[in-house]
Formats: sequence, structure tokens, C-alpha cells
Amino acid sequence: MNNNFKIVLKIIIVIVILLNLPFQKVFSENIENVAASLSATDVQKQQNGKSIYIYNTHQGEEYASQSVKEGSRYLMQLLQNKGYDVNYETTDFELYKTKNHIDYAYSYTVSKKYLNKALSKHGEYDLVIDFHRDSIKKSLSTITVDHKNYAKLMFVVGKGSEHYPAVKKRCEKLSSMLNQKIPKICRGVYIKQSHYNQGTTDNMMLIEVGANQNTFEEVQNSLNILALVLDEYLSA
Repeated sequence: MNNNFKIVLKIIIVIVILLNLPFQKVFSENIENVAASLSATDVQKQQNGKSIYIYNTHQGEEYASQSVKEGSRYLMQLLQNKGYDVNYETTDFELYKTKNHIDYAYSYTVSKKYLNKALSKHGEYDLVIDFHRDSIKKSLSTITVDHKNYAKLMFVVGKGSEHYPAVKKRCEKLSSMLNQKIPKICRGVYIKQSHYNQGTTDNMMLIEVGANQNTFEEVQNSLNILALVLDEYLSA
């Protein structure tokens, strides 16, 4: 009786092992396939082929703490994390103007020089961003949603640019997308009788991110939303 029991027990153990081995193999293969799939997705995202150029015509513009240059670098990091090839202009425009005795009024002439150089070296970008901040009261440049402060955004379009229709259309679309994320986070599109280097390429946008009294945290909160919208826009 004991021997029969031992034999039956051994048979059961062998059957369980035989049944379990294929399952382990299939399970292991599935895990490897999922991991490979995720890696392929990451690689594809990193190689999406989209490129962005960011610069600050007025590099001396500052917030309550930090400057527009720090804001641009933060936006650059957000977009790089989403798989974009982002080039940020590091040339010191203010130093260049000082050394060459160029007045502040010619800031766009200086930034255009380096914009053209970037386009000549890289070729056409999918998006070119001239990053600024406004000079208005904080009550006008800030919005609070769910106890969180955001620096308001605004697009500026130059009517004197030959690419005016395309730039205006893009900025109106982005403004609408931003306000769908956070109502009234974007103050809309401000049309002015100038060009702001927007005749250089129709992939241009000039954006005012907050104002001089906004904290950098408020700026970052808004840039997080802006990066999401830009990704959706460029991926459409």
C-alpha cells in the first residue's frame, strides 16, 4: 500500500513538472517580448525625426527668480524627454551687442543672425520658438487652478512677416489647445505691426511665458502644459 502510494505520488510530481515547464517557458518568452516591445517603442520615440530650435531674442528678461534662459532650458528638457531633437541657442546675445556697440532696439537683428546660422547648419526645423516673458501685473499674468498657480501664456504674431498667415494659424491652434488643457491659461494671439523674424521660416512662434513677477515654479507649471500641447500638435 505504501509502495503504491509512493508510485502514485511520484507520477503526480512528474506530471506537474512536465505541465509547468512549458508554462514557464511561454511566460518567460512573453516577458521578453514585452520588454523588447517597450524598448522598440522607446527607440522609436527617441528617433521621431522632429527637431526644434529654441532661442531668446531678449536674453536679459527675468522673472521673480531665474530668467527666460532658464525657462527655455527647462522647456528644452521637457521636449527632449518626449523624443525631440532640441537645439537651444547658447550664444550670449547681450555680450555680442555690447562688444559690437549694438543698441537694444536691434535685438531682433542679432537673434536673426544666429537663427539664420542655425537654419543654414541644421536645415528646416519642425518648430522654431522665440521664448520671452511679458511685463504686466502678476494679477494679469497668473491663473490659479485647483490651488496651483500657472504663468499665463501669450503668442505674438508679426503682421509684417511674409509668413503671417501660417504663423497666425499655428499660434491660434496652439492657443486653443492650451486653453482646452487649462481654461484661460493662454491669453490668446496678439497681432502687432512688425515681423519678429517670422519671415525667416513659417515654422516660427514667439511666445510670452508669464511676466516679470511670476515665480519660476509658476513658469515651470505652465511649461509642463505647453510641452504636452506642442507634442500633441507636432505628433498630429
